Amino acid sequence: MYAFAILSMPLAFFTIAAWTFRSGPAAYQSFIKGLLFGVPAVLFWLIAKPLLAPVWGSWLLILTFMVRYWLLPFGLAAAAYAVAVGFKGLSRGGGYEQLVAFFFGVLSVFGVAHTIASWGDPSRVFALVIPCLLAASALAVPVLLEEAAKDGFPDASKQIALAVIAFSVAATGAALFFMRLEWLGLIVSLLYVSGAVFLGWRRLVRPNRLARPLGPEPQISPMRGSSRTASAVK
Repeated sequence: MYAFAILSMPLAFFTIAAWTFRSGPAAYQSFIKGLLFGVPAVLFWLIAKPLLAPVWGSWLLILTFMVRYWLLPFGLAAAAYAVAVGFKGLSRGGGYEQLVAFFFGVLSVFGVAHTIASWGDPSRVFALVIPCLLAASALAVPVLLEEAAKDGFPDASKQIALAVIAFSVAATGAALFFMRLEWLGLIVSLLYVSGAVFLGWRRLVRPNRLARPLGPEPQISPMRGSSRTASAVK
């Protein structure tokens, strides 16, 4: 089980890259870069981890799970990408595969940290359920991040809100297993994984969407257009 928790993220990346990526070695270089930047991100997470201890026996467990496994790791991954690469390429409609690869690299390091933190715990939620939820999130969150980079602020706040809602759903699915609602936790987790994988996979197999133009499109006056047509005919 621990092997799955550690290897699920990199194995998911290499499977996705082999089936969908078109950028060649650049994506694998971005994955390696994500691994490198994942180390300081995990160190920061380890410093904050004592403040994120799960609140067992309370509905606050959902909040602590969301911050511990989603908000902080994915927020640090986005910040690391901003430092390492920047979002200008995304805003111009390129670099999406490199973004996905970078996220999988950073979160692969987090997968090792999560496994070490839960070492010795007999619950299969930490070894199976949470790794699946995180891998699905790593596939879906870049979609929202790309849209946020293209739309810019304040429109990007919609994508950020959607990401927080998605994280809360994933955290709820994991937390329900510890609230004697295993059947509901399984349903929520399966629905989340299915929806996140569908969203991320659909983006990977479609062409890039160009960024929205910042100003109105220039319009040609009818008189000028007709004069050009007349001169062309002559």
